[in-house]
Amino acid sequence: MDKAELRRAVIARRDTLDLDLRAAKSAVICAQLVELLERSDSATPRTVAVYAAMGSEANPAAFAAAAAKRGWRVAYPCMLSAIDATACGQRMCMRAVAADDASTTPFIAHPTQAFAATDIDSSRFPIVPAEALDMIVVPLVAFDRAGARLGYGGGCYDRYLSTLSTTCQIIGIAFDEQRIGRVPTDAHDLPLPNIISV
Repeated sequence: MDKAELRRAVIARRDTLDLDLRAAKSAVICAQLVELLERSDSATPRTVAVYAAMGSEANPAAFAAAAAKRGWRVAYPCMLSAIDATACGQRMCMRAVAADDASTTPFIAHPTQAFAATDIDSSRFPIVPAEALDMIVVPLVAFDRAGARLGYGGGCYDRYLSTLSTTCQIIGIAFDEQRIGRVPTDAHDLPLPNIISV
């Protein structure tokens, strides 16, 4: 099975999970992420990147709220316009979002839409340099025991993860139903050092 077929099959399996079950599993995942947050917490403010869940994905929203409550800066991915992507060599950046702004932020409401730098108020949603992240929560379609990750096919996270500080905690989150025997990988695919699944 090629990546596209595998992606469709695993998303279809994930979609069949009952909404309440997905919510319960997401809550357990978020609780485990909060435990990691508490272990790494210090007097110095930190920065964590999360994502806005789409469709049947594991939802890190409760973790984002817990991080903000503890004084951590929370950032979300913002897809870049073709011109901006060419200029910086990335297809996405991370922008800090205050907890009160999360529900009205355009790049959270439309996570796959590309935005030009001029479309976003950078004073309100500043770009967080990759090397400033202390933790990043990564979405995925499928994973295996070796930590190989099948994403959505754009390569955005593979390119972005390679720019992070070596001290940044990289954590994929998923449901157990997304685990497969072996994820087919290419040279640019990076395994995740940590995956939390329930």
